Amino acid sequence: MSGQVELVLKKIGQFLRPISEAPKDGRWILAKSADGFKVCHWDRNPPGLAGPTWTEANDASRGYLDDYFEGWIDPAELKLWDYATLADLLIAFVDDANAHGDERALRILKTRVAKA
Repeated sequence: MSGQVELVLKKIGQFLRPISEAPKDGRWILAKSADGFKVCHWDRNPPGLAGPTWTEANDASRGYLDDYFEGWIDPAELKLWDYATLADLLIAFVDDANAHGDERALRILKTRVAKA
């Protein structure tokens, strides 16, 4: 079953590209895995890792190979036309985080809400 984020992205005309076409120049992308979307970038020389890999942070302790991902979306090309679509995307993100038990994402959201 597709995640809610993917359904909202499809609704606004955003579709996954093959991961083989993802930029490996350090730009950040939205990469889709079986666990959901990950914000990551290609790191040619990550400290502490064996070689080039997709990482979620500049000082990542783990990375991902191309075959971990189903595809990718360029966040620079996202066109969120209105606040309702943005709200749908945020709600979908929270729903997916709950469904996958992504405590890290939920903790980030709770911290942001507490600051508001």
